Amino acid sequence: MPSKKSFRELPIRQIRTAEVNKDADHFSIEKISGPAVDGKLIIEAHRHDFYHIMYVKKGVGTNIIDFESYEVKNATVFFISPGQVHEIVLNADVDGYVISFDKSFFLLNENMDTLVHFPFFHTFRNDPVAYLNDDLAKIDFFFDEIYTEFQTEAVTSLAVVKALLDVVLLRISRSYVQDKKTEAPAYLTFQLRKLEALIEAHFKEYKQLADYAGLMHLSPKHLNSLVKKALGKSVTNLIHQRSLIEAKRLLLFTNNTITEIAFELGYSDSSYFMRFFKKHTNMTAEAYRKNKM
Repeated sequence: MPSKKSFRELPIRQIRTAEVNKDADHFSIEKISGPAVDGKLIIEAHRHDFYHIMYVKKGVGTNIIDFESYEVKNATVFFISPGQVHEIVLNADVDGYVISFDKSFFLLNENMDTLVHFPFFHTFRNDPVAYLNDDLAKIDFFFDEIYTEFQTEAVTSLAVVKALLDVVLLRISRSYVQDKKTEAPAYLTFQLRKLEALIEAHFKEYKQLADYAGLMHLSPKHLNSLVKKALGKSVTNLIHQRSLIEAKRLLLFTNNTITEIAFELGYSDSSYFMRFFKKHTNMTAEAYRKNKM
């Protein structure tokens, strides 16, 4: 069995410490930029340990988030949760902002659960993108204000930034729910978000429906019924889906062996992992790595 220490994790970007606001270790806002190649701005695949919002006021291109491709066009906002992998190709004259923050920065009114109320940070049923209508396209005013405020050294600067960010997310959330018809009974939404958080935290160690039912203090039958009603999938489907995303990330973005990857994902038998991967992708792990590189 490979040693845990031998595993090289996919590199994770961290929030840059602000030069103009030394107290902002948990937040940053920058204008979209990067190296241009043949008239295109290319940001290679990477992941974050923070929440990441990319607002494209003007521009076209593609944003690939966890192997799903999304169109970039004028007045588009992308929401990347901690751990997700994405890569971007944009036109070189793109105009917009990138906001990065961690959960502690968004601690408003001492409510650690504030972020779970925004639908675009949850991947089970929602896409991580919002295409703003004409009215909400005016939201660039708030992004401009956040950027300007963050450059100041006023004592209240971060408090103002927090308030403006809250307004931005609330307004986008309202439009997002109406546009995508993501409204659901409060109890069902709460349970789905709780399950998503638990799978994210434990998918490497817990592989069974009963494990998550126990953590949620629900019967396996009831939990599975809730998920099927909301998503048309079983809890096992969701666990497998999360494991496969991580397997693909590690196959493509690290040079670890398949045995090391299997062990990292909680499979003590690498042969079982290889059968699991092939069953769900119709490709061997080795072939996937070679074909996608």
